[in-house]
Amino acid sequence: MWDTSRCEFSPAWPARRRGASLVAVVAVLAGVLAAPAAWGVNLVEHEDAQLELYGILDVGLGYLEHSYSGSDVLASTVNSYNLNSSPHSFTGLYSGGASMSRVGLRGAFRFGSGQQVFFRLESAINVTTGVLSNNGQAIYNNLGGLHSANSASAINGQLFARAAYLGVSDPTWGSLELGRTTNFSLDQTAQYDPLQAALLYSPVGYSGGIGGGLGATENSRLDESVRYENHAGPVRFGAQYKLAGDKGAQSAGYGWVGMLAFTQGGFSIEGTYSEMTNSVTWPVQYSNVVKPDPNVQLENTKGYMVTAMYTAGKATAKAGWEDITVSAPSNPNLTVRWYYGLLLPKPSVNASGEQFLDLYWVGGDYRFTRQFNVEVAFYNIDTYNRPEVGKAYWAQAYSLLADYQFTPGFDTYLGIMVMEYSGAGLDKHAPVNAYSSNGMYGIGVRYHF
Repeated sequence: MWDTSRCEFSPAWPARRRGASLVAVVAVLAGVLAAPAAWGVNLVEHEDAQLELYGILDVGLGYLEHSYSGSDVLASTVNSYNLNSSPHSFTGLYSGGASMSRVGLRGAFRFGSGQQVFFRLESAINVTTGVLSNNGQAIYNNLGGLHSANSASAINGQLFARAAYLGVSDPTWGSLELGRTTNFSLDQTAQYDPLQAALLYSPVGYSGGIGGGLGATENSRLDESVRYENHAGPVRFGAQYKLAGDKGAQSAGYGWVGMLAFTQGGFSIEGTYSEMTNSVTWPVQYSNVVKPDPNVQLENTKGYMVTAMYTAGKATAKAGWEDITVSAPSNPNLTVRWYYGLLLPKPSVNASGEQFLDLYWVGGDYRFTRQFNVEVAFYNIDTYNRPEVGKAYWAQAYSLLADYQFTPGFDTYLGIMVMEYSGAGLDKHAPVNAYSSNGMYGIGVRYHF
């Protein structure tokens, strides 16, 4: 599972935004300013430097037709996307329905003739419990028996799980980021998904395996990576490389991502291609059907995503296509037991055979007024795996998100996602079988600062 920010920090010199400066926040907390309007005001901003504290808090009341109990550490509280065997439903508060809740610190210092150095440190939080979001722990909590919602992610209890990087940029030569960077396909998904990667209401918003990670959700955010981006007129391009890390932990893999995009007027198109070697992932296709596997899996992944968008007046149409292949790792001798600080009961296993996945979506939004917007989409997910893999199933999703903005920083939304499944994978763990449909319905509030 994964989510991308709707207010990402740009490598370009930051403009004035809703986020309050750190000085403003400290002043408010100290009681120096009594007026709530101080939020979003840069009280101190030097000519060549800016430091900003920002975040999104998203909490809602939801109903999921089939679900084990909500998780205290899962970034979205429940899992609205994966197959589920629970005869019970979930009704309660959730965190991060439309946007993953987060808080971050970003800054930049400008020098020379437009060059700058910038950084970003961003944490994921569960608003309903006040803890750092930790999807790995949510899986781990079910190893003794399935009792609560879980799913894999790149968000696994790290202090700065969503991003941690230092970068430099030049008006001509582009930007370079070093550290834990976001995958190009993650940013692409948020921009071209009709529901803007809404966490509980969009399949590609919920699952990094079919969204930002192109085969492995853990690759939606890349540790020990270098990311380069530039543009030439209407063309944007970029490249990203992840270096191999600890051979006994989740950072063992390495690989690269390429991005090319074109924008002209109301039309834009973007493509990304990724190849990752010896990736470490925790397989969770059935972790809400039977208890999760007590080990991670090593695999090679490669995939591409092509998306397009056209805006005319108040309406925007969006579409996307993905093709992903998962195969055995290049190094079958690696042994991994550590997963984001968790020591797993059993050593890693290697992927076998070849697993294939195709996905397309189509949809859009219409802004009825400045405050009210409606987004709708259809998603078709086809895992046409070879027989020896035995995981084939098909999924279709119908999604809607209606949003009303009270102020530029505060909104409320109504979300719906209906999932339908078919194929041999539903009976893979018979006599425990997955349900052939599930539905997520909720209303939420969201505050940007």
